[in-house]
Amino acid sequence: MYAQTTYDPMWYLISILVWFALIFMLQDLQMYRYLSQVSGFLSYLGQLLNAASANVLSALDKFKRREVQRSELESTLRRMVDFAVIEPTSLDPNGIVPKYKHILNTYVETYEGEIRRLVEDGVVVKNLATAVEALRYMNFIYKVVDHYYKTARKYKAFYLVIQLTMLLPLLKELTDTVNEAVTSFIKGVPIGDSAGPLVAYNILNQCGAPVYHNDVKDTVVAECIYDGRRLYVIKARGPGSTVGRLDEAVEYVFQKLGAKPKYIVSIDATLRLEGEKTGEVAEGIGMAMGGVGVEKFNIESYATKYGVPLYAFLIKMRQSEALTTMTGEIYNAVNHTTKRVLEFISSNVAPGESVLVIGVGNTVGVGQPFEAS
Repeated sequence: MYAQTTYDPMWYLISILVWFALIFMLQDLQMYRYLSQVSGFLSYLGQLLNAASANVLSALDKFKRREVQRSELESTLRRMVDFAVIEPTSLDPNGIVPKYKHILNTYVETYEGEIRRLVEDGVVVKNLATAVEALRYMNFIYKVVDHYYKTARKYKAFYLVIQLTMLLPLLKELTDTVNEAVTSFIKGVPIGDSAGPLVAYNILNQCGAPVYHNDVKDTVVAECIYDGRRLYVIKARGPGSTVGRLDEAVEYVFQKLGAKPKYIVSIDATLRLEGEKTGEVAEGIGMAMGGVGVEKFNIESYATKYGVPLYAFLIKMRQSEALTTMTGEIYNAVNHTTKRVLEFISSNVAPGESVLVIGVGNTVGVGQPFEAS
């Protein structure tokens, strides 16, 4: 005989109600879990932001002018961290590139002007201005994440908080990178993005007694002879942190120096794919340059106007490597790229002809060889 099992109707009803309650509460429980993850990231990012702010403030205090008070440093830093750049209107796209150029130049001059009011040394001004700019970027990320976090919590936007949670690993890597970048700029050491200017530096080292033209702001144009070929080498003026005004330097080479280069060769860092290795070097056709695209547009316009082919060398790296202290792999790639550029010039430019070489990137920690002080 089998024992008969009896069911208590009350417990059966309670279990059904519990299951229904769990079904309806499941989304709320999941949302609470996701919100907790975002809240934890915001706490972590807030600690990073406070530590980076303290480092920048300490550096400003170390290099400040004698008459500048600590309270002025703090108020200036708070104001600059919330500094905004408003894009020009694109309702009529005609002429938008000069508008971008004007706004970007005004932004750089204003930002550096605020630091120059506090700090006297020119190189330190450049480095600290970029460090403060990185701090401003961290603060912007914090505010955007905090905005969506509070919006999702206020309106119980389940799918909004899910999307935000999915982005947390990428945001954490980005904020860690920017935090390390602040330290690198304060120290004034070369970063991964300095690969292009460092290649230009190495090429100038191979020339005999280059002649420098310093008529373009934050940019140097060096003229030298290599193996019978005339080289015009453009890079941002180092060793302070700046990317220079490379398009104005290219215009200077064509119009003021009257050069007729056979090629325009550009070298820049580029983001690698996950399946690629840091330090791999790719070659191609076109202008190797990132950013908003204003300078790239202008250089491509000059190349088209004068009928000069564009050749490019790309040094691959992760974004975190591009913004932090240069690694050994990138340094080795710089040396390899220098050899490849010189081989390209020897193979494709005949003696007596000229070539324009552009080292694109932030020149922090990379000066100019043989330049008179």
